[in-house]
Amino acid sequence: MPKLKTALITGSSEGIGRSFAEVYAKNGHDLVLVARNASKLMDFASELKAKYAVDVHVFAADLIPVDAAQKLFEAIALKEIKVDILVNNAGMMQVEKLSLSDSQQLNNLLQLNIQSLVNMTQQFIKPMLARRQGKIVNVGSIASFMPTPNFAAYGASKAFVLSFSEGIAEELRGTGVSVTCVCPGMTETQMLTHADGFEKFIPKFLKADPMELAAQAYKASMKGEVVFLDKVANKLLVQMATHYPRWMVRSVNGLFARFK
Repeated sequence: MPKLKTALITGSSEGIGRSFAEVYAKNGHDLVLVARNASKLMDFASELKAKYAVDVHVFAADLIPVDAAQKLFEAIALKEIKVDILVNNAGMMQVEKLSLSDSQQLNNLLQLNIQSLVNMTQQFIKPMLARRQGKIVNVGSIASFMPTPNFAAYGASKAFVLSFSEGIAEELRGTGVSVTCVCPGMTETQMLTHADGFEKFIPKFLKADPMELAAQAYKASMKGEVVFLDKVANKLLVQMATHYPRWMVRSVNGLFARFK
């Protein structure tokens, strides 16, 4: 059994979150699965228990409400479950011009991608610090490094995740608790296929398999890497975004958005 025994994974019923759960279970970790769809979670939990002989706890929860993280923390504490690794994976994408976007959906995106992630981290990091061991894994994006016209709020929310992760990683230096921001590129998940046709314009070599991504990200977090980027192509894109003039990166991304 791993030293850090139990991993809590949000948004774990599908996509990258589901792949994270599979990878953690394969490596011998017990799991706390969190998502809105209880039936999906229960079916997945049964599958993981049978396949990997690990304990799997299910908590069906919507993380958008402001008090959701606190309620989830309290519910897990009542079950006397000790969370050693927190994977903040739950997130939303909204692909459309800001002027045309639905206000409620936009607010939900910001609440889930930013506030919920911060609240979850704050709640679960305290007992980790008391034990002087633990890991936080926050899922950002290559969008964390560049402006994203036509889904500007999503890109900005992921930029927050990267900055927040790097900031608290330094705060926690020497405490036994590490922080890793996983910044995937385009990944073959349901979120991508629902991106308003955006996925059709992405070359195959830029799309990642979620299981491969999760396996590589797991290794990076276990080594204590603060920022993890998968695929050489994504690393090159980030190099361009961070080293070329911002007006040029903005213009290129804007041209791509207009072409789409």
